[in-house]
Amino acid sequence: MPPANCAPTSGSAYSTPESLHALPRHRWYVIKEGFAPELLASAISEFPITKNELVIDPFCGSGTLPLAASLRGYRSVGIEVNPFLAFAARTKTLSCDSDSLTKGVSSVLPAIRKGAISPLEHFSTFCEQEDSEKWLFNRAILRCFQGGWQAAQCLTGPASEIVKLMLVRAAMETCNAVADGKCLRYRKGWPSLRFGKADFIERFESWSMKAREDLREEPTVRAASIILGDARRVLEALDAGEPSLCVTSPPYLNSFDYSDVYRPETFLIGAVRSNHELRAVRLASLRSHVQVKWADPTTNDFGPTYEQTMVRLGRKKDAFWDSRLPKMVQAYFEDMRRVMKALKAVVRTRARLWLVVSTSAYAGIEVPVDSILAQIGDRVGWFLHDIVVLRHLRASGQHAVRVPGEEIKPFHLRESLVVLGTEPIGRKAVQRTAACSKTT
Repeated sequence: MPPANCAPTSGSAYSTPESLHALPRHRWYVIKEGFAPELLASAISEFPITKNELVIDPFCGSGTLPLAASLRGYRSVGIEVNPFLAFAARTKTLSCDSDSLTKGVSSVLPAIRKGAISPLEHFSTFCEQEDSEKWLFNRAILRCFQGGWQAAQCLTGPASEIVKLMLVRAAMETCNAVADGKCLRYRKGWPSLRFGKADFIERFESWSMKAREDLREEPTVRAASIILGDARRVLEALDAGEPSLCVTSPPYLNSFDYSDVYRPETFLIGAVRSNHELRAVRLASLRSHVQVKWADPTTNDFGPTYEQTMVRLGRKKDAFWDSRLPKMVQAYFEDMRRVMKALKAVVRTRARLWLVVSTSAYAGIEVPVDSILAQIGDRVGWFLHDIVVLRHLRASGQHAVRVPGEEIKPFHLRESLVVLGTEPIGRKAVQRTAACSKTT
């Protein structure tokens, strides 16, 4: 990347979703793992493309990048393995007039008030049982949701999908637990909150009103293609010569099971109906956690930084909280190599790949994900243009495990932007990139 570029600078908030809460359509459903749409604007400023060239996000989550591209009039494709997140992403990019949504909301409200028996009332910890100590939803909330969902199924057109997303939003805002990083955490004093019908209806009407406001401002956006599936396989099936720009933030190497974090929503919409079906979603996800038994990795040609890191991890194997962590690290990079290789095969002759990633650590040994991915990119045909540190993150207890007799000093992880291209860059930029890479 030339020195006079428009890439995010150190300390920028491009890798966080805070701005989404105030942005039309984006705010319909915001997830903690999202990034700011300004990241796409920055990428296009640095690498201008025409409106008919394709922008792609293989890990689109709840749709920040496809929506940002659509609102700017660009063609876009998003790939997402989680059925609920794919549904949210698709819904945000629908064109719909405000009046249609108003009619849809009005027709669903009586069914919400009446309620309907939910199939989740006797499943797992979704609802109170005789011997329950904790449960996700009070029965009244599940029945309000189910009544509204059944009524929304009878609606036609995009208003039906937007109403459904507002129903999920209302349900999760009256859930006894909230998403908190890698897990669901029960609200403080949740039994005393006693969420009921009135709470659900208030949340549903409030979010439906915000959606109508957004649609009045911009009812029509350029359609985005949201593909539900495993990015590793979907990319390999795409037509070559399509995307010009890929901006994405793959799952971090942090042992988080994102399918578990969004388990309530996935069950609410009926995308999965059993833990067996949820397990299939986990197995189709990038191998960034050990919460499911996936196939062992078979390759490890990921460059010298990876090799050095694995040697250091091997010396600490007795300190890991799970013996499969080294295999997980290897599997993660095997999956990312497959993704980066597939992207290289389908992009146009002149293209850019922007990856927002985070380093990780186990037993005090840092895994420099950004540097390793840069070296993997080199092996599959990409040229490294830049590595920009966006911000530093505090390491958690799982990252710095104390070993008897040893003192592990506190340290911070980093979130970085790795910029790759299909063509090499000039000598000055190479020197700048080399200097930046040494600091990472």
